[in-house]
Amino acid sequence: MSLFSFEIDPQKVLGVATDASLEQIRDAYRLKAKRYHPDAGGEDWAFRIIVQSYEMLSRARVARAAHAEQASDRPATPPRPKAERPGESVHIGIHDKNVPPSRIVALELLCVRFLWDEADYIWITQRAPDEERFLSCSLNLCWPDPGAAGEQPAQVDPAPVIDALRQVFEQMSVTTRVVSSRSRVGDDRFEGWLSYSNFDRAWKAVSSIHQLLRDRGLGLRQWSRDMFIPRATR
Repeated sequence: MSLFSFEIDPQKVLGVATDASLEQIRDAYRLKAKRYHPDAGGEDWAFRIIVQSYEMLSRARVARAAHAEQASDRPATPPRPKAERPGESVHIGIHDKNVPPSRIVALELLCVRFLWDEADYIWITQRAPDEERFLSCSLNLCWPDPGAAGEQPAQVDPAPVIDALRQVFEQMSVTTRVVSSRSRVGDDRFEGWLSYSNFDRAWKAVSSIHQLLRDRGLGLRQWSRDMFIPRATR
């Protein structure tokens, strides 16, 4: 479902050594995130890679520390098994199957969420405001839909579709509580990025985009991607 699919070397991305501590990993992540976060003018795809690299390295570092502690000679109470929480989850959402594939717009709702330890995870994620739980909420639009490659029965004139998407994007940028927005047109392709301060606003924006597209004879294929990163891990 992702618009990007390739392997990354998280150590090279963050510029840390194999034996880097959690503090070093966090510091490297913060420096990179500050530079490449879309709200600071960075590219969305680059920020995704940085977040995923941080999640991979921090989880691996915690796992190594836990293994070393269990292997030590000092008496210790066997640790209680923890439920495995994935670093990423994807959920299929809206799909207008009654619209021709050539008029379908792909939209990913990407939420980067904080992970909390043990009971705090359940308690805080239920009661804390979105700003305490989410690092980033963004909508990533793309036309033509990459997921419809090879399915389009006939060519479509891109100019009217791109013009309609420009109108939709401009309206969303003005009428919704967007933090930042960017769009790009090239090679008969439209790409747009909208950032919101919390999940509720981002999800309402999805509904608004869907209606605006339907009003213009376009359809939507939407999915949600949650990426989890540890918070206050020691």
